[in-house]
Amino acid sequence: MKFAGLSAALLLVSGASAQMQKAPGRHAIFARANAPQNAEDMAKVYDPEKACKPYSPQEITQLLKDKRFPKPNKIATIVDGDDEARKLWEEIQQSNVIPKDIKVKPSVDKSHEEVDGDTDKYNDDKDPDCWWTASECKKPKHQNIPEDIYECPEPNTWGLTFDDGPNCTHNVFYDFLKEKKLKATLFYIGSYVMNLPYQAQRGLADGHDICGHTWSHHAMSTLTDEQVFAELYYTGRILKAVLNVSTTCWRPPFGDVDDRVRAIANALGYRTIIWKQDTNDWELSDTSKKGKVQKDYKKIISKAGKESPIVLAHELYNSTMGTFMENYDELSKAYKNVVPVTACQNVTSPYLEGDILYPTFDELTSGKAQYKGLPSLKDMKINTDVQYKPVPFSQKKVGFAPGAKQPESKGKGDTEEGDNNRSSESSKDHKGGEDDNEDESSTSQKDGVSQDKQNSDNNDKGDGSGALSLSGASMLHVYFATLFALLTVMVSF
Repeated sequence: MKFAGLSAALLLVSGASAQMQKAPGRHAIFARANAPQNAEDMAKVYDPEKACKPYSPQEITQLLKDKRFPKPNKIATIVDGDDEARKLWEEIQQSNVIPKDIKVKPSVDKSHEEVDGDTDKYNDDKDPDCWWTASECKKPKHQNIPEDIYECPEPNTWGLTFDDGPNCTHNVFYDFLKEKKLKATLFYIGSYVMNLPYQAQRGLADGHDICGHTWSHHAMSTLTDEQVFAELYYTGRILKAVLNVSTTCWRPPFGDVDDRVRAIANALGYRTIIWKQDTNDWELSDTSKKGKVQKDYKKIISKAGKESPIVLAHELYNSTMGTFMENYDELSKAYKNVVPVTACQNVTSPYLEGDILYPTFDELTSGKAQYKGLPSLKDMKINTDVQYKPVPFSQKKVGFAPGAKQPESKGKGDTEEGDNNRSSESSKDHKGGEDDNEDESSTSQKDGVSQDKQNSDNNDKGDGSGALSLSGASMLHVYFATLFALLTVMVSF
């Protein structure tokens, strides 16, 4: 698959779209009427201007109106009047599970985007808090907190994970994963799910397993106890409202976690999943870092046969998604198995409800994978009367809880999928996909605009780093879209 910069035609459409967003109300009404109305429609959208145009289904608008959630992209606190959340938080406080000897860590410029290591006098050598940022500690030093998950027990295995989704332009990437019969663990940011519910629904419907990645993506050790609770709780609630699942796993932004944060997560029934190897692909916001990121991929690939790491990669930009696609053939030849964390850990029932079952490692890698209870895109709804009731692992061993009994995924009515066993021979058969018959949802269609952190408000700024190339059909679509957009703008004057 080839990569190229943005086309002039696409940039013209982008400018026209910006004009349309400033047009009178009748244009806004027209835009809403022509926007995708559900996840099934959104999964067919490859025009980035359409995919990334802000939208808010009536159900999401109602949830915000009812004050069921904090403001998107802001550090979460318990919403005024949310008695359900307040009651649960008080119960956690009264349970005395939160260590009292761990201090809140200082933040650079109080932005909570980065821990202030210069002013912190933390003892890295003794590391009493099991603070990952200081020492990459993964085994808690306080009682009754489960160890972080960071690698796969099976040999020669790549644990496939992607952070910071959903991305408004991820259809090409998700198509690629489907074409290669790959499943991943997707760590979704709560605010992004609020802003991009249809994109989030595709992740679950495609058979990926979904975990939380906090509400607003800040350094968790720098937040107060209540903020930590709210960041996790409201992420869980929006996943329940949009996907109808209660997840039992999460990943801290930047890996920033200590035993205080772990204890609060554990009280909500969330297992902490870190990583053993990092692609550092987030650095692709700077196009000059492409070579460095490629070297990091090569370094991880070279460890095949020596370790089985859970690997950190991102859905953050088109360039991060594209770089994985570029490296997939090589990594799949090196690692015999490329699997999500559910299969990696043999967690067949990762959600509290227990009605969705995933395959075991052996089932997935043998080509006999079966999925039970996955929703179809056309049937997925957003629940305005969401009932989210997380359960601490101390009360119920379920999902990613240590020692949780995992039901078998086999049974009548299951959906059988291809395998994630990527031997050299099988990966050679799938390399490039030039000979495959492709429809309109194939990976030959590229969405063209890279998506950065502004996923948070649906506005695509386009970093231009590794923007996926446009096919001839897409270029024709862009041409007519440009004319249409310009004519629409002219009508408003």
